[in-house]
Formats: sequence, structure tokens, C-alpha cells
Amino acid sequence: MTGSSSARWAAEVKGSMGRADSTGMSWIVAAGVVALAIAAGWHVARRRNRQRELMLLCRHAGLTFAPMDPFPDTVWLPFRWLGEERWIHTENVVWWDQEPDGVRAFDLTTERSPAAQDGEPTHHRYTCASVPLPFGCPRLEIRPRGALDHVAGAIAGDEVRLELEAFNRRFHVSASDHRFVVAFCSPQMMQAMLALPEGITIAVNEDRMLLRSPELSAAQVLLTFEAARALRDDVPEVVASLYPPRPMKGRHEDRWLQGHWSPEPIGEAEA
Repeated sequence: MTGSSSARWAAEVKGSMGRADSTGMSWIVAAGVVALAIAAGWHVARRRNRQRELMLLCRHAGLTFAPMDPFPDTVWLPFRWLGEERWIHTENVVWWDQEPDGVRAFDLTTERSPAAQDGEPTHHRYTCASVPLPFGCPRLEIRPRGALDHVAGAIAGDEVRLELEAFNRRFHVSASDHRFVVAFCSPQMMQAMLALPEGITIAVNEDRMLLRSPELSAAQVLLTFEAARALRDDVPEVVASLYPPRPMKGRHEDRWLQGHWSPEPIGEAEA
């Protein structure tokens, strides 16, 4: 084989290899696209099945269910301080219409900005239950120890340990007011929290208590709802006398529907 023939042969072989590599890469890309489409379709189907199951369970339990949040104040709960996530929307709301006590379970979707400027934001889904409280209290967070929850530990300060050792082993308590922790976490209240499903974080701020967990199954949503109602019944009455509710008007006017919430006075001129 002459030098020119060898060069042409080598060029043809290289071109064939390049075309093969290109074809192989095309198949890899196509396979990846198909896999993503299948995963997305499976995820949507799973969410629809869960929603339908939750609706049927609520019907059998005599509870009211709404796939879209019908309440104007759910997303404005005073828990923005829990982390750097942006609250997107609430859905799959469960409540008991026969006894309008204000307790609701719902799904919450949040968005967290990426660490890098060119990264994509990440979305997280939670199952939550909110409980209205008859007082205005300081911040309190009770979270499971070792929980891989990226919004946990939002309250700065030392850990507050209580008298019940079983409670201390399971939960990490952070609060801005030690006196409130002692008043709120009575022995009966701690026993009720120990009966909660695993992985649930309890947060209290102003006149709301929030139970939060990574997204749960339909049956567990109802368990969380009932757990929230049980906790409401176990809240010590003494807390209301120590931390009376803030007035709805005047220097501490209610701010639920103003797009934000703050416990700070707004001033006489703005009241």
C-alpha cells in the first residue's frame, strides 16, 4: 500500500469511527429523553392516584377534601422564618366541615434557589397540618433528631432539654423563649408528640402550630390530620394566660391577607 493509499484508508476508517460515535451518542441522547419522559409520566400518574385515594379516604371518613386550596390564608401562615425556601402553592386540602375548628392538612410545594447562580432551583413537597391556637406565642421548633430536613434548625440558639428523657432522645427543641417551651411542652403534650408518626416536625409561631413532613401517603395524610387535632386538644390552657393573643386591630392588627405577616406593631398612625 502506497503512502497516499494508506492516508486515504486511515481517513476513511477515522470517518467511519466518527459516524459510529455520532450514531452511538444520538442513541444515548434519545434513550435519555425517553427515560425522562417515562419518569415524568410515572410521577404525574402517581400524584393523580394519590390524590384520588386521598379524596376517597376523606369521603369515607366524613372529611372535606379540595384538590385546590379554597382558603385565602393557608399560604400566608407565619412560618416564613423556617428556611430560605419560597412557598409556591398549597393543594389537596383536608378539613372537617362539620366542626370548623380551623385544623387543616394540605400539601405544600416550595422552591429553593440554587447555590450557584447558573443552577436550577429545586422544588420540595411536604405534607403539612396547621392548627389555630388561642394565643400569640414566640417561635418554637421541635424536630426529629437526625432528620435530613434542609429547613430544619431555622431558630438560632441553644437546645432546650425537657424533663421527659424519651422526648429528648427523639426530638431537638429550639426556641426563642425558654419559658414558653416549659409552658407549652407539658408532660401530656410531650406524650402526644411522641405518638406522632415518625419524621414530623412541629413548629409554633404566633397563633399557629404547623406539623410538617416530607410528602406522605394518602392514608398518612389523614393520620397527620387527626394527630394535629389531638395536639390541639392537648395544648396547655396556661399558655393562653401567659401569652395572650395579639389584638386583631390597632398596633398588632391582623395581617393575613396583606401578602406578608409580622408580629411587630405597625404603629398607631397605620392602624
